[in-house]
Amino acid sequence: MDCTNTWLADVHAAGGDLEPPPKPEIPAEYLQKPRRRPAPETYLASPPSCICASFARPKRRRVVLSEIDPPNQKRQRSLNAVAHVMSQRSPTRKSSRQTGTAGKARITTKEAPPVEDVIAAVEHIVLGTQHVIDPNTTPRPTRQKRVAPPALPIPDPHTRPAPILTPSVSEEQAGEDTEAESAHESTTSKRSRSPTRRMVDLKVAKKPVVSKTATSSTDVPQDVKTLYKTIQALARRSKGVIPLGIETEVKQDSNGDLDDLEDYMAKTPNGKTHEELKDEFKGMRDIRNETSACKTKHLHEPSWNELVHSQMLKQAVLGRPGFSYYNITTARVIKELVPGNEYGELLKGKMIDFAVTLGPPLIPTANVINRLTASPRKLQRTCNPSDYSPLCYEPAVLGIETKSPDGGSENGEVQLSVWTMAYFNRLRQLIQDPVSMTLPLLLVVDARWKLYFASDLAHEIHLIDAVDIGTTADIIGCYTILEALRVIFKWVEEIYSPWFLEGLKPE
Repeated sequence: MDCTNTWLADVHAAGGDLEPPPKPEIPAEYLQKPRRRPAPETYLASPPSCICASFARPKRRRVVLSEIDPPNQKRQRSLNAVAHVMSQRSPTRKSSRQTGTAGKARITTKEAPPVEDVIAAVEHIVLGTQHVIDPNTTPRPTRQKRVAPPALPIPDPHTRPAPILTPSVSEEQAGEDTEAESAHESTTSKRSRSPTRRMVDLKVAKKPVVSKTATSSTDVPQDVKTLYKTIQALARRSKGVIPLGIETEVKQDSNGDLDDLEDYMAKTPNGKTHEELKDEFKGMRDIRNETSACKTKHLHEPSWNELVHSQMLKQAVLGRPGFSYYNITTARVIKELVPGNEYGELLKGKMIDFAVTLGPPLIPTANVINRLTASPRKLQRTCNPSDYSPLCYEPAVLGIETKSPDGGSENGEVQLSVWTMAYFNRLRQLIQDPVSMTLPLLLVVDARWKLYFASDLAHEIHLIDAVDIGTTADIIGCYTILEALRVIFKWVEEIYSPWFLEGLKPE
């Protein structure tokens, strides 16, 4: 600006005439939209020839240290570049005489760039010199500006696709279980699910479940009175639960602490060989030891089922034709048999843990299949509440629900109740309505086994807490539970099996 003012003063002093300035020429670069500046180059090859060039930051390129000028020389070249630009932008004087106009000077100038543009150019050049690497200084990390990540990644066809992360086995299994349960619940019915965590939730069922406690044989149905008395006597005294011929092994195992062993010994042999008795005793001892380990290590329900409860059922069905036991924890109730409540909701509950079934020769498979063909189409697959393969043609004669020490007995009663309601729904369609046969059930909480009875009445279902059988924490308790299971199986053979076969006959 000082040079321009000086030049104008010289023109006036020379007496030149002022001409109207021509149409100013605006460089094309100024008319373009500013573009985003790319990363600056490490080294500027030569100073810019014209300030009208774009001020976009040059791209960075890699150079060797030998090509880099020292900082002082680089700064001097930058200042020279600014001076060169200023010299190119100085105004020019053009004098001419106009006809009829004397003593007037005509001035033609090129418009100088604004001061702000010059200052911006200088700052750009100075900033560009800050990225020059000085070989004489120690390299230090530079702070980079944060760049916002793109909204969507742009795939590169020349690069290898990212690997697909697969879940662990436990995560995959848990995901499959969740998807299976969600799919089951979505296809079961369009109605909502009612939470069933307490027994009070079952009082609003279409056929409500009423909890009862048996204090004597008069509190249980007639068809299970004898069964109730026999197991009650076992639970009170455990008389004769240890078979004759194994007393020596039992004494050695107890280290002489069982002074009243004779009260628990049977008076007559049971027909088993000494080797069979020793194998049975070893099984009872392992069950007791695993019970102690599960308590000490605070194991969860699956470990209890595998190490303790299933081993007891294995000993109980051993040598009894037609009896089998299955872990049905992951089985599902058929949607047509899921019980509902008075609010139009379906009761939400999982299956029980174990089921003891009765098959050939006591229940011929052909008889079951012939009866199922007369059932509604969707119920022709099974005689039980679930179409799990082992349950299709073998009726469940004993349902068992297990809980770890922190599982809670009420939750176990709820699951037993939901299973019983679904089973009665099936038996009503298959045999008779209401079902005249009482169903035995077992609830195992921690190491303690309890016997329940379920009976189907005209307007409600009774769930009867009958007998506290015993515990697997000691050897006498293990033998007591084993004997109680055998008593139940004998009742099944004599009472339940004939009733079921009679119900399978065509009408």
